[in-house]
Amino acid sequence: MKATVGIKMRQRAVLIGLIALFSASLSGAQDKPDLKAALGGLQAAKPKVNWDEKTAVSADVTCDGKADTAVIGYEEGFVWLGVIPGHAGDKQAKPMTFRFTVGKDTQDSFCRVPVRIEISAIECKTEDFDLPGCKTVKGCSALSLIDEACDAFHFYWNSSRKRLTWWRR
Repeated sequence: MKATVGIKMRQRAVLIGLIALFSASLSGAQDKPDLKAALGGLQAAKPKVNWDEKTAVSADVTCDGKADTAVIGYEEGFVWLGVIPGHAGDKQAKPMTFRFTVGKDTQDSFCRVPVRIEISAIECKTEDFDLPGCKTVKGCSALSLIDEACDAFHFYWNSSRKRLTWWRR
C-alpha cells in the first residue's frame, strides 16, 4: 500500500511539473510578437515599402516591458525602419516609421544597402554626450541600423518625448 501511494505521489509531481512547463511555454508564446501582424500593420501604414521580414527582430525598445517588433523596409532610394510597439496583434499599436535616404552624403543617409538591425542594452551616454530624455530601464533595448560602410544609426527610447530618437556620430 505504501509503495502504491509513493508511486502515485511521484506521478502527481511529474504531472504537475509537466503542466507547469507546458503553461510556461504557452505564456512565453503569448509574449512574443506576431510577425505577420506586425508586417501587416507596417504594410498598411506604408504600402509602397517592401518590408523585409528576414530583418525582423523583437526586443523591448519602448521600455514598457513588452516586446516590440522592428523591421527594415526598402523603397527606391530609401531605407525604412518600422517599429510596432507592444504586442503586434494589438490593434491600438500604431507603427513608428523612419525613412532614410541612400547615398546622399548627408547625416540622415546610408552609404549603401542592405542594412541590418542590431539590438543592444540601452546606454544613455556616448563617448561624447548624454542622450536627451534617455533613462536606463532594465530589460529595455536600443537598436542600431548598420550598413557596414558608414556610421550606424542608433535608436533609443526618449522617455521625455515618448518616442524613439536616433543619433549618429
